[in-house]
Order: sequence, then structure tokens, then C-alpha cells
Amino acid sequence: MSVAFMEIRTMGYRRGPTLMEWPDAPDDYHEQIRVIADICHNLPGDLRSHSKRQRERRAIESLRTLLERADGPYAQWIRTRLDMLGYDYHRLLEKADRET
Repeated sequence: MSVAFMEIRTMGYRRGPTLMEWPDAPDDYHEQIRVIADICHNLPGDLRSHSKRQRERRAIESLRTLLERADGPYAQWIRTRLDMLGYDYHRLLEKADRET
């Protein structure tokens, strides 16, 4: 979420599109801001849970759902940012495949 907030603030200040890598990004920076905000919309609620274990479980489930259902610019933004952070999200998708 911190990367998302920084990108949104930077685009708002610059009044232009993000300078970070984002294949298939919308051309209009307002649309880029909307996509990023949509992606992060549920995460604050997921992190509101009381126990650390519950917060982690809900955040992972939200991330898994986003990765499975997102397409186009949504999926590209999520994946490029997680790659940039060095987060191995592939294990979340593999676990979901095993559960079905």
C-alpha cells in the first residue's frame, strides 16, 4: 500500500502519469490513480483485524484474490510492484491451485 500511496501522491503533484514501469498502463494519469485506488480499496479493512495472524491471513487472501481475478492494467500494476519489492507472490497462486 505504501508504494500505491506514493505513486498516487506523485502523480497528483506532477499532474502526470507515473514514471514507474507499468506495462498496459492507462494513458491518462487520472485513470492510473483510479486503478491503483481500486486495487488497494479493501486492504485497510483487511489490516484492521486484531491479531497479527488474522491480519496476515486476510491480507494474503485479498492479495491472492487480486492476483487471480485482476486483468489488464490491474494485474500488470500488482505484479510489477510486487516484483519490484521482491515479494514472491507465485507461491500464493500455487497454493490456490492445490486447494481447488
